[in-house]
Amino acid sequence: MNKILTLPFRMLLIVAFFALSFVAYAEKTVADLTGKDMEQYDKFRYLLMKGSPAEFYDYTEKYGRDLKEKGYMMLYYKLLSNKGFFALRHNQVFRAIQFAEALDKEVRNDKATEYYYLATGLYGDIYSSSHDMTRGEKYFMQALQEVGDADVKFTMRVYLRLAEMLCLKEPQKALQWVEKSITTSKRADNTDYLSVSLAMKAYIYFIMGKQQEFSQAYLAYLELRNMGKADFNHRYDNILEVASLAFDKRYDAAISKISDGNLAVDSLLAVARVYALQGNVERGFEVMKKRYIELDSVYSAIQDVNFNQMAAETSLIRSREEAKASKSKVKQQTNWLIGLTVVFLFVYVMGRRRLVKKIWAQNEELKTALARAEESDRMKSVFIKSMSHEIRTPLNAVAGFAQVICSSDYYLSDSEKRDMQARISNNVDQIANIINDLLELSKTESEYLVKECDKTDVWVNIIGRAVVKEVEGRQNTDTELRFETELADDFKIRTNSYRLKNALKHLVDNAVKFTKQGYVELRCECKDGHVLFIVTDTGCGIKKEDQERIFEVFQKGDDFKVGVGLGLPISRRLINSLGGDVTLDTSYTEGARFIISIPSGA
Repeated sequence: MNKILTLPFRMLLIVAFFALSFVAYAEKTVADLTGKDMEQYDKFRYLLMKGSPAEFYDYTEKYGRDLKEKGYMMLYYKLLSNKGFFALRHNQVFRAIQFAEALDKEVRNDKATEYYYLATGLYGDIYSSSHDMTRGEKYFMQALQEVGDADVKFTMRVYLRLAEMLCLKEPQKALQWVEKSITTSKRADNTDYLSVSLAMKAYIYFIMGKQQEFSQAYLAYLELRNMGKADFNHRYDNILEVASLAFDKRYDAAISKISDGNLAVDSLLAVARVYALQGNVERGFEVMKKRYIELDSVYSAIQDVNFNQMAAETSLIRSREEAKASKSKVKQQTNWLIGLTVVFLFVYVMGRRRLVKKIWAQNEELKTALARAEESDRMKSVFIKSMSHEIRTPLNAVAGFAQVICSSDYYLSDSEKRDMQARISNNVDQIANIINDLLELSKTESEYLVKECDKTDVWVNIIGRAVVKEVEGRQNTDTELRFETELADDFKIRTNSYRLKNALKHLVDNAVKFTKQGYVELRCECKDGHVLFIVTDTGCGIKKEDQERIFEVFQKGDDFKVGVGLGLPISRRLINSLGGDVTLDTSYTEGARFIISIPSGA
């Protein structure tokens, strides 16, 4: 009788042990991790902050499976949430939405109601990052209801996200959320969030232009910082120093501090507020206009990238379905052919071999098409960003000056009219040059090598002097233009004069654009069976990190210079079509030096 009772009792104890073990695993937090578990978590945090998308997503797939197998469900759900935040930080909105949907589905299927707030909070971050403030605020409020007192750090982070999101639209409401974050962080004795909350409060008062309130908040922030606690967050040190300088009427010092960077906030908005405090309305308007143009370009590029990502993923899903259907068909055919004679079996084997080759060929074509689509997406994004600014700015200038000239409300002197006409002409020339560069780029892409019938005898010195004279006639700087040659005036090569001259003009124009003082020299030499056209300047030169990519399309050495970054790529393609090449002389350090090399017998 005792043995009969003992056996069920032992089984009950075993079941209870495993149940309690599972609960312990489910409630496991970061503080409970040790050994290999801690090493895995540290690697995850490192990749989250500094890893590339490929590294991060690959590791989180493996790490997520490991967490789920061990029953560390809280850590697993938070990993899914962090995948969404990582995607947002890399402007992958569509992918972030996918991660949010996956997280929401998992917690609901698992009936893990205590973790609903993670998916809801992620949706709030997605919509606020996409500047849909109404939906962002709605999801954040729902997340606060769902989390309750379960995750204090999450609660404080949502408070600060709401404050950041509303600081321009509803600053008083933003201050209320900051105060909640301050109260919560003090209660939790969390210096990290307390320092950020005090900084956010001071920053909001700076945006509102309230000096007394800012001074009080900034003083509280400095008192906490002076305590020297290790977990104090210095993220907002620079922007608060800018605000302090601006309220002390040291406007130039504040602007200089903004130029140093690392503000952790919108630098153009900070500049606009400094100018507003100074009373310089015109400069403030110019800054806000620039911010609007840049944001318009950035949002267009981000939307374009995400829409193209959606299209690429849809195409990939379709190709997988087609491949799956094709494999199913092959399997059916194989089952049917098993009962046939040896002759038909041989026919089947040969037919299957051809079919597999066809599938492989189709897969290779899909891979090639996907690679081209990704490159096209990248180029389209860069193109939109460049064109939005480079064409819209001169068009706005032309439209504005034209309205002033044509308006009867303004009296303009003859000199003013001539000045406006000159500016209109200059801006129209800028637009025409951009369009011409794009047409030239398209033409060089469609034509690889120049036909022999399109080549003529070209006198090297004559074409060199002509290029220098033409650029010299257009330039309006004090830069000296030189032409030097080691060749006789009757030295000639057989090539296409239009393409050679065009490439030289792009290089010399570029050199003049980036040389404020000194000289630009075009030199002709003959060496090792090649004619060399060497363009040397004493300008700002090319940074070492830009030397590899300067010949790529839409790459610019200076984003504030006029142009879209097509001069060097066009020059190289033109010369390549003539059988030559354009290279950068990296040994020259007093400016920049580009060398065109063409076979003398070409």
